Amino acid sequence: MTQKYIKELIDSIATAKKKRKADALSAYETGMELIFQSKPKYDALKETFGETEPEFRVLANELATEVLQCGIDYFKAVQNNSNFSGENALEILRSANEFALEMQIKSRIEDNIQGVKDWVSNQAMQESQSRIYNFPSIAFKTAFSFMTCDGHIDKNEIALIRKLAAESELFGNINVDEELEFLIEVINRLGMGFLKDYFKVLKNAHLTQDQELTLVQVAMDTLNADARVDYNEIKFFRIFRTLLTISDDQIRERIPSISEDFLETDIFSKAYLDQLFDDYFEHASIPVFSKILLESKAKYVEPDL
Repeated sequence: MTQKYIKELIDSIATAKKKRKADALSAYETGMELIFQSKPKYDALKETFGETEPEFRVLANELATEVLQCGIDYFKAVQNNSNFSGENALEILRSANEFALEMQIKSRIEDNIQGVKDWVSNQAMQESQSRIYNFPSIAFKTAFSFMTCDGHIDKNEIALIRKLAAESELFGNINVDEELEFLIEVINRLGMGFLKDYFKVLKNAHLTQDQELTLVQVAMDTLNADARVDYNEIKFFRIFRTLLTISDDQIRERIPSISEDFLETDIFSKAYLDQLFDDYFEHASIPVFSKILLESKAKYVEPDL
């Protein structure tokens, strides 16, 4: 029986290797089949020989290596698939560790397990960054930030955001009412910290000039929606403007009616930017906003400026 198990294990390893090389996409199934076929025989031989018997150690490590390679090949073949989580690859790699007896092989297995875990973490981070820095999200937060930066939400500002969502693809697939409700909860919790976080996102975003000009349009339309502009809003816009790469002339071309109060001719030195930032955030305040305004279904009305 012992020699029979040894021969069957050798044959199973060879078969798995051949199937894996022929079809890496199926390497998970190949690896799991090898694991299930081999485990009872491996356990029986281990009980018979013990872990120190040289022939058994060689066979055990060959088995572990092939299971490991199934996990590696499978991971490489499917890692770019949208629905791949990494869990199947980790399952095979952890099983390989159960067969391995040599520290060198165990170390290689652990390195690959950590590699998959790092990949999973990076994917999660990239997905998070994608949600934060995608343009529809930034555009929506721009409208919301300019709606709230004066400490007041006007029904016409809400109507404008709904109008932009209904008539364009600016906000992508965002559910406007749900997102407005969510952001009101967030700004009520964070206060001025919400607006600071918005500026951080804007600063780190990689936007085209056309996208920046679109944000300027959204900002100005939102500021003007309540038919009044106070000095805090002008200061908020100036901070916003320093985070863009476009020129004042490009802004004037896009919005010919923009007041020069919103534009600055000074060089954006660090001291100047710090002063702008402090000037707004030290003197402005954010109240607790009510969600009652969201119940209004009023149509947007062009403001009389």
